[in-house]
Amino acid sequence: MEVAGNTPVLVSASQVVDRLDENWEKLGPADMAAKAVSQMLASTSVADIGSYVDRVMVMRTFVDSVPDRIKPLLAPFGFSTKFARSVATRAGLDHAAAHYATAGGQSPQQYTARACRAIAGGEARAIVLCGAEAIGTMRAHQRSGETLDWSENPVGDQSDDGMGLEDQFVPALAAHKVIAPIDIYPLMEHRKRMGRGMSRPDYLTYLGEVLTPLSNAARVNPFTMFENVPQPDEIALVSGRNRVVGDPHLKSMVAKDGVNQSAAVLVMSFELASELGLADKAVFLRGFAEASEQALLERADLSTSPALRWAYDNALASSGLSVSDIEAFDLYSCFPVAVIEAMETLGIDTDDHRPTSLTGGLPFFGGPGNNYSMHGIASAVTAIQEGQYSHVLVGALGGHMSKHAVGVYSCTSGSSDWLSSEKAFEDAGNSVSLASEFSGSAVVETFTVKMIPEGQWLAVLAINDEGERVIAASLLEPGELHDQFTQGEPIGERIAIEPSSENTHRVVGLV
Repeated sequence: MEVAGNTPVLVSASQVVDRLDENWEKLGPADMAAKAVSQMLASTSVADIGSYVDRVMVMRTFVDSVPDRIKPLLAPFGFSTKFARSVATRAGLDHAAAHYATAGGQSPQQYTARACRAIAGGEARAIVLCGAEAIGTMRAHQRSGETLDWSENPVGDQSDDGMGLEDQFVPALAAHKVIAPIDIYPLMEHRKRMGRGMSRPDYLTYLGEVLTPLSNAARVNPFTMFENVPQPDEIALVSGRNRVVGDPHLKSMVAKDGVNQSAAVLVMSFELASELGLADKAVFLRGFAEASEQALLERADLSTSPALRWAYDNALASSGLSVSDIEAFDLYSCFPVAVIEAMETLGIDTDDHRPTSLTGGLPFFGGPGNNYSMHGIASAVTAIQEGQYSHVLVGALGGHMSKHAVGVYSCTSGSSDWLSSEKAFEDAGNSVSLASEFSGSAVVETFTVKMIPEGQWLAVLAINDEGERVIAASLLEPGELHDQFTQGEPIGERIAIEPSSENTHRVVGLV
């Protein structure tokens, strides 16, 4: 198939890791991102490649993904007031428009697609996409008492899409001490377990099997942040180093954000790539789809994501390829349930020989905030350029399995219809109402147990006889309730619930 001149192609990719070892450079996030961009541009061997770059799209840092009032707590050494501009300037791209992405793990794939559409529409000649985190360096300096100065107010403008995290904070859950993703994802995980008809011990073993290919990939990836990647037989084994962080998740199974990692990719038109002698490096974003899910507490089934399934199905459909054509995947792996949901959608399981991660995933490779999937994309581009694979699928998600973006990367072009037409996901599923005040018995839908300073904290979602969802939480004391929720199978059992304070409920006991 002849390739049209305005077809967008990815021609270069780069990744950087700054481990806390003898080669530690102690780079800040802007320096990390700029280093990846500079290396990527240099690898093209085109002397003036930067002059063709019209835009720099930078993924949002973690510190810019939180409300201003708590920024000082998360950025003790300061931050750039215009991070995208800081990166562009450091990379020698001050002439280019700087654009700061919205937050969420879906953003690298989402903005890569936007860059491709801009190229196809003639809005830009070449676009750089990049991102970075240096949380590992920040925390190391906090521990040592050393100081840094990452404060910056750069000259020049940037466009900013804002945080876009309206659904990330769930007040009704937060009132019951279920606040962070590490508290919330276990609720979906236990529901997924029940959907698969598995006991707690069997599911824990299964999670280890799901994550084994990721740990194996991380162990041989030169850009992995961590030296001591768990062995397959350690992933699902509770130990002093591998404690329960939120039932059913062990520490080994969840994203690790204490990293210093950056990644960048370069998108341009096939015409420009040919002009610059880079046509043989061309990788095509052959298919793409994105979708957003219902708000978490409105979902009728917490074990699945219709939006995720729609995004995967439509990304493949738009590429003209089938699952059997895909030779490798990089599935988003903030928590195991996200990987399992994608695997179920694709019709693959742990016995499939194809990689489910090129990097090693967020638990083992590292979880550099919103930018993780840029590493997945960069890895896909490099693997295709080197002839390792012909077709790679990258799945990205943000929030509580809320926002999804899926791309199919290939050594050959397809119809490219997705570039000019955007299909919208329409969820025809039912929604559930939340009971703001309830007293009585309800059936346990899902639960989690986590440690707080006072002891073991139980959080439960239950369905009352009116079909409403009820949130309840309590400090577990020794007894029947404790035993059932820490060792037994409470899902499907009836519990007694009563109001605790305004808009909160507590679990009284089993019924």
